[in-house]
Order: sequence, then C-alpha cells, then structure tokens
Amino acid sequence: MPKPLRDLINQGLRREDWDIASQYMDILPNFMIIGSAKSATTTLSTILPKHPDIFISKPKEPKFFGRNYYKGWDWYASRFESGKDFALRGEASTMYTSLMKKFKRTPKLMHQYLPNLKLIYIVRHPLDRIVSQWRHYRGRHPNCANFNQLTEDRLLRRLVIGCSMYFRRLSKFRKFYPDRQIYCMTFEDLIENPECSLKEILEFLGVEPLVQGMLDDNGCLPKENKAGTKGRDHVEIPEWNPALKKEVLHKIRPDAKKMLAYMGKPLNYWNL
Repeated sequence: MPKPLRDLINQGLRREDWDIASQYMDILPNFMIIGSAKSATTTLSTILPKHPDIFISKPKEPKFFGRNYYKGWDWYASRFESGKDFALRGEASTMYTSLMKKFKRTPKLMHQYLPNLKLIYIVRHPLDRIVSQWRHYRGRHPNCANFNQLTEDRLLRRLVIGCSMYFRRLSKFRKFYPDRQIYCMTFEDLIENPECSLKEILEFLGVEPLVQGMLDDNGCLPKENKAGTKGRDHVEIPEWNPALKKEVLHKIRPDAKKMLAYMGKPLNYWNL
C-alpha cells in the first residue's frame, strides 16, 4: 500500500531519499522561480529559456517539493533530462510559496537536497495580484465565493490574500537560504523596464547578460501567454468595495512595507 504523502515528505526531510536523489545532482535544477502567482512568472519562465545557457523544466511547474513528492526523484529528474548540457536549469512552481498544506514543508525539503539553489521571487502590487488570482480561481472554480467575500471565506483568505503576504512567504525560505541566493523583483519593474530587469536576473544567475532575442523587436516582453489567462478571460474584473479594500489593506500593508524595505524600494512604491 502506497505511503501517505505526509509520510513520504517526512522521509524526505530526514534525507532518507538521498541515495536516489544524489544520482541526479548533475541535472537537477540550480535555480527556481518560487512565485508569486499572477506576477508574470509564466512570462519570465517563457523568456528565460531564450538565453543560450538556460533551460526550464517541462512542465514549468512540477510542484515536486510538496504535492508531487510522491512521484519520486526519478520522475522529478526526468523533467530536467533535456537540460543536462545547460549551465542553468530551473523550474517555476509558484505553489512553493503558497499556504496550501501540501507545501507547508517545501523550503526545508528543498534545502535538504538542493542547498545551493538560487531563488527568484517576483512580486506585484498586492491588490492587483489579489484581483488577478481571484479571477483565475473563479474561472476554474465557478462556485467559489464572490470577490466581496474575500475576507469571509477561509479558502480565499489563505489562497488569495495569503499569497499577497510576500514577506511572510519569503521568510519561510530565508530560514534556509541566505539572502545572497535570493533575488526579488517586482512585476512593475519587469513590465516597465524589461531589458534592465532581465540583465539583473541574468547577472544574479551568473551568466552573460545577453538579452538579445529574449525581447521582441521593440525591446518589449512577448505578448502574454494565452495559457496564463486560461479560466479568467470570461470573469469580469471586480471592483473593490471601499470597506473591503480598507480591511484587506489593513491586513497586508505591514507585510508589504517589510517586503519593500527588504527589496530597497520606497515604502510608497505601491501607494498602498
């Protein structure tokens, strides 16, 4: 009888899977985009492989260090087999910074086997990200609570509002990974100045900052990947009820200020 996921993850946390994992160290990822969801992670994971030294797993979100740990290291390593000759191999499972129970131990589990990983965390104006994720979730789950019930519905509080608590999410990784291995950026900077943003990412990753071919002929990001809008195209953009907006801002503003300070951004960067 297969072991429950919790038992398998605990086994991994004790490094009992090291004999299997160690066979694949030469092809496993050496960087990850860990979030946040709905902050251009799909765009980033689509354009980075255009650099000659970078490979992104297929699928880009294997979600291995959590929900899919039961699939085993053979399965996970196979996601990167095609990238064995690349200097950099990465993946982009945004669930790693979620509050879902199956990803509760992700940072420690990841560090047990890949302590030298470089992590990329891209964040966005918290309210804009909340709207985008709610639309995405509502598109896939039509019976989910209405937008004006964000703070009343337990799932939406954890899944939608919780993922905009960036500093709290990142702090779980900082317990295991030093700041020199973490690069944080904003969605807004990537959109407004893609060339500069990409150069900084590439320098952080340790490869030549060659952005030629990663952007379109006008130096802009490629058009949005249609897969990234799947499920929310037919969901209207909700309007913030003043009372709800005030309540959500009261909850997220302290965390947002900590995140901005950590990134060296002005505390009024998002005008919260």
